[in-house]
Parts: sequence; C-alpha cells; structure tokens
Amino acid sequence: MGSELLNTLFSAFFCHVNTPTKGNTPMKRFSPCQMVLFLAFCVPFLLGFAVQPVLALGSDSGLEQRLLKIEQALGLQPDAASVLTLEQRISAVEQQLASAPKPAAPKEADTLSHAMDSLSDRITLSGAVELDYSHADDADPADNTQNDSNSDLDIGTIEIGLEARLHEYVTANVLLKGENLDSDNKIFWDEVFFTLARDNYPLYFVGGKRVQPFGAFESLFINDPITQDLYEINASGATAGFLVSSLGLDISGTLYRGETLMNRVGETGYGLDRNPSHTTANDVNSFIVNASLALVDDMTLSAFFSSEPGDGHRNTTLGSAFHWEIADFILDAEYIGALGRENHFSDNREYREKAWTASLGYQIKEPLLIAIRYEGFDADKGQAGFLEYRYSLGATYTLFESKNFACNLMGEYRRSEYAPGGSTDPDLNEFFTRLALEF
Repeated sequence: MGSELLNTLFSAFFCHVNTPTKGNTPMKRFSPCQMVLFLAFCVPFLLGFAVQPVLALGSDSGLEQRLLKIEQALGLQPDAASVLTLEQRISAVEQQLASAPKPAAPKEADTLSHAMDSLSDRITLSGAVELDYSHADDADPADNTQNDSNSDLDIGTIEIGLEARLHEYVTANVLLKGENLDSDNKIFWDEVFFTLARDNYPLYFVGGKRVQPFGAFESLFINDPITQDLYEINASGATAGFLVSSLGLDISGTLYRGETLMNRVGETGYGLDRNPSHTTANDVNSFIVNASLALVDDMTLSAFFSSEPGDGHRNTTLGSAFHWEIADFILDAEYIGALGRENHFSDNREYREKAWTASLGYQIKEPLLIAIRYEGFDADKGQAGFLEYRYSLGATYTLFESKNFACNLMGEYRRSEYAPGGSTDPDLNEFFTRLALEF
C-alpha cells in the first residue's frame, strides 16, 4: 500500500511538472515551498521501507540463535543445508517436548520416609527395662525375734523417655516410669519439663516437674545412696540459672511448691516421722540455691541449700558433693545435713539429722566395673534401733553394647548395721542382682 501511494505521488508530481502546454497557456510548476513539503512527506516512507528489511533480518537472526539453543538442548541439530522454515522447526521442538517423559511424582513411601527422617532429627526416644532379684537374710529387721530370709523377683523399673527439640533454644522432656510392677503396678509421669537455653549464652530456664537441683546422688550400684533416699526433691518447679561453660560454673535458683523434702525424710523409714496432725503447705514457698564448679577435667564440686515451710519453723538443709574421674577410677562423696528443723511432735525438741556417702569404682577392663561404697546416718537423737552405717560391694558387667543400646548384668551385696539396745536386729545382709536393658 505504501509503494502504491508513492507511485501515485511521484506520477502526479512528474506529470504535473512535465506536462506540455495546453493550448498556448503553460501549466503551473511546483514552487520550492511545495517541493519541501513533498519531500517532508515522502522521506519518512522511504526511510521506513529501507530500514524495515534490516530490522526484520536482525530480529530473525536473534530468534534463530534462541531456537538453535533449544534444539541443541533437546538433541535436535538441523543440518545447515536444511530448508525447514522457522515455523517447521518450532513445531519439531513442540513435538519433542510433548513426547518427553514427565518427571515422576514423589512416591508416598518416599514422602513418609522424608517426614520420618525429619522427625527423628528433632525427637529422641530413650528407655530402660530392669529385672530385679533380691534376697535378705532377715524378713523383718525391726523384729529381732525373727531370723528368717525372704526373696523377691520383680520388674524393678521401666522407663520411657522422650526429648523433643522444638526450637533452636527450646527442648522438652517427658519421662514415664513404672516401679515394682508385680507389687503395686505403679506407673506415673516422673518428669515433664522444658528448657530454654542458647549456646554460648549464660542464662537458662527450666520449668516443670523433675528432680530439682538439690543433691548429686551419683551411684554405681543397684540401690540408691542414702542421701538420695532421704533428700531427693522431685516436684514441679521453676529454675533460673547462670552457666559459664568455659569455667565449668553453674549457679541456679529454684522455686517449688510444698514440703517435698521433709515429707520424703518422714516417709523413708529412717525413724524421722513428722507430726501426723500437721497440714502440709502447698504454697510456692520453698526454694533451692545450687552452685557447681568443674575444678579440672572430670572433677566437679557442688553445694546446695534448700528451705521449706514446716510445722512452726522452716526446715533448712545444706549439702555438698564431690565427683572425680581419673584414669580408670571413679570417686564420689556426698554429705547432706539439716541446718534447722521443726520441733518433733513427740517431745517438742529439734533434731538435725544428717547422712553421708562415699564410693570408689574401678574399671578393670572395658566390660567390667567394680565398686565399693560406705554410707552413714545420724538421726541426732537416741540411736537405739536407728541405722548407723552400711557398706556395699558391687559389680557391673556389660553383656552387649551398641551405639544406642546396652545390656548390663549387675550385682550388689549390702550389709546394714543398726544401733543396739532396741527391739531391732543389729544387722541385715542383702544381695541384689539386676538385668538392665537401656536404649
């Protein structure tokens, strides 16, 4: 259409300029001004017609390069002498893409496996099953008219623990525990707590039900040490602490509810009964202060203080512990005693009991560990019939062990001596064995 318009313009122009005279009157020619207007109108058309093929050539060249890259990626490399048009080559590319195999959707099993792997990175399960056998040469040490023996076989303890890393700074722990299942079928939540802590940051917080930081209670034996029998505090509480790992320093303060320590002292059978008419306080009015220091590698010294409301007076308790592993030896010592006690209901007097324990273990070779322990107790009152001391000999042999599993066979002989002068047998000999599975 543009070329026809130019032909018409040019024809009209040249005809107008070169047309002979009509009659004796010549026709008018274009003036210079009209020539300028004509050129101004025609030159853009001329430039457009001249540049358009060049632009089209450049555009086709760019498209050609892009199409060639796609063909090479798909394995389509047309001959240089091919006469296929661009449209035909694009159709060939589309057919190749349509016939290419589609990526397989992830299998359900793979998705489940990935989810389980992610879950296992955040959750750790642990547990223990213990089969206990015990034998005592006196069925009732409190009655010196009897001197028979008894024995027992029971699932002493079963534990299922879970640790969940909920966040970089948050960890939750739960521990379900059962004891003496043949006797009383007692299953309970022993610990449920969470920890807020950040690496290389000294402050931390622990909240929930757990064994609170009072006492070390290290043991290489089947039976717990006497300090744990008397003074373990397993209750709901809140702990704020300050930890400097480079110095091995850990200082914490704990608030908890009730009179847990004093109730335990009165219930453990060491003759320290509380007033049966006393109503236990359930307010959050008890606290613990704890400090531990790692003096050198594998050596730790700790001290702890507890204060609880009581029957007329607060009951305060102080203790310290020492732990050291050197070469193939393991040394532990612990002392806990009363600083202040409520008056005893029988004579309205204050009795400040105390207990201590010391043990030494030796790893003879990799699967076999032997140990000896001495324990003492002072009720701070007439000792007739009260436990004075006991000593134990123990051994642990690892039958099987892998990365996340251990099977141990344990044995312990324990002799207890009681103060004479009462109606209690002066001594008690006991033997314990345990087959323990830990995972």
